[in-house]
Amino acid sequence: MYVMGSSRVGRNRKQQGFTMIEVLVALIILAIGLLGVAGVQALSLKQTANSNIRSLVTMYAYDLSERMRAEPGHFADYEKAAAATCNNCADDLASWHTAVVTDIPTATTAVDVTTNANLTTAEITISWAERDLYNDAAAQSYTLFVRLR
Repeated sequence: MYVMGSSRVGRNRKQQGFTMIEVLVALIILAIGLLGVAGVQALSLKQTANSNIRSLVTMYAYDLSERMRAEPGHFADYEKAAAATCNNCADDLASWHTAVVTDIPTATTAVDVTTNANLTTAEITISWAERDLYNDAAAQSYTLFVRLR
């Protein structure tokens, strides 16, 4: 016996699964998010390298100040104009400069010693180039002012 309205043709069925468009939209959103994460990771690596160089510069500036304090009678031996080389430098200053340039190839160093009757100060400057946000070489400089006596 046939009952009216029992035909399966007119019934609404519930949708199961995802359509192809939904999957593609989800993949595009995921890809954009992953590209953003990759960009942030690259910037993080670049800034980590820059901070490593800055730490080295600070360490080398303080190292030279301690070398100078260890030889109080020879402050004038540490005088050096800004240059990437260390020609006619005292042995201690030459070895320090070589270590700086070995670790930071773009570095230039300068040391200015000022001696008065009761006061001797030194100005130790290290300049270098590092990569900024847009991969351009940005000039950086660190100057340590030290009272030696």
